[in-house]
Amino acid sequence: MNEEQRKKETEELSKVVINNVIQSLFKDGTLKLSDLDNKEEFWKKLKKINEKADYKFVLDHTDSLIHSARQFNESNDFNKAKVFYATYFEHKLNEIINEICERKSIEKKEINNIIRSINLIGKLTWLPLLLGIPKISIKHKKVIQKLAEDRNAFIHYKHNPEPDEISLNEKEKQEKDLTEIEKTITYFKKYTSRILYSNQKTKINKKLKEKNIMK
Repeated sequence: MNEEQRKKETEELSKVVINNVIQSLFKDGTLKLSDLDNKEEFWKKLKKINEKADYKFVLDHTDSLIHSARQFNESNDFNKAKVFYATYFEHKLNEIINEICERKSIEKKEINNIIRSINLIGKLTWLPLLLGIPKISIKHKKVIQKLAEDRNAFIHYKHNPEPDEISLNEKEKQEKDLTEIEKTITYFKKYTSRILYSNQKTKINKKLKEKNIMK
């Protein structure tokens, strides 16, 4: 790799990091949509925030989980696909819980205890009520619960057919299940955006692009 390539990659990486920092600041409410009205004032505010900030970077594996799930789905390895789909929803639920608890100034140790001690049904039903966030759709809640049950049955060998032993009817059933799971992913992305970005993520990204913030 020559110096010019290294410089270009460094610039691209810097843009990704800065964009992730900006998204995080919108997510926790430090930045507002109106801050994007003036590009110069926006960068002044961002620099001021940066002087006092203590950033902690967290790797987000959710996109790779969906990618892996879809790869297994395409090869008709439905049980393994469900393992990755189920893990995706658990990650997103925990992300929401962590963010809302941090906004309520709950200590990190207690947040971890909440995430670890409350089971999936609790996270899908009564915990959102206690945290003061919107209920999860009953339809999609059932999809996530069934997915978790199927994943657990596969992991613990309660139901473990080989891919080539799946009957035609079973394959159709699995394909129908996975179609519903994909619909629930679409729903859950909107649900997550609604909570973490006050339903303004699309507007934020559109305005960031219009104002050429990253240039």
